[in-house]
Amino acid sequence: MFRAVFSFLIAFTILFTSSAYAHPGKTDANGGHTCRTNCEKWGLKTGEYHYHDKNGNIIRQKSKAAGVPAIRINSKHIVKVIRVVDGDTIDVRFSNGATSRVRFIGVNTPETVHPQKPVEKYGKEASNYTKKRLTNKTVTLEFDVGVKDKYGRFLAYVWVGKELYNETLVKDGYARVMTIQPNVKYQQRFLEAERKARQQKKGLWNV
Repeated sequence: MFRAVFSFLIAFTILFTSSAYAHPGKTDANGGHTCRTNCEKWGLKTGEYHYHDKNGNIIRQKSKAAGVPAIRINSKHIVKVIRVVDGDTIDVRFSNGATSRVRFIGVNTPETVHPQKPVEKYGKEASNYTKKRLTNKTVTLEFDVGVKDKYGRFLAYVWVGKELYNETLVKDGYARVMTIQPNVKYQQRFLEAERKARQQKKGLWNV
């Protein structure tokens, strides 16, 4: 009798824990994933990226061994891309192990993960292109005058060797130019790349 009651209590505890904390969805290589359905039920926002500990508890931000290095105006930092969020946004790891999200300066790819917008035309193509080009790659982030946006993301130009990747997205028709003051260092390069992409009807200009 005691054994039966004990087994029932264990089963009830497991069931309760699962229903309280766990929710569907495969995790990525970093151990996290994005909530897409019934997010409020789990105390999350739609599109919010998060992790789970070994007990299934939701963790919004993975603990870091070190803080992000001091980012100064016009500075450069070599980082590793650990995740591509969409065509113009990536997660990176700095040399000291700290991680952060980075939004590309001066360009805007069609939305794929916005919590309040549907997937836009050519958004998946742009996202897949950036995943193919940058996932697990070592790149250089170049900062301008405005280091962060209103969402707390770092703003940077992304260099792959001598290639300015922000410009490549525009040149190949994966992104439009989006200039936000005071970050205008390569504005003219981006505008010229967009002009040529439109003339040649590349990518999103041919949709």
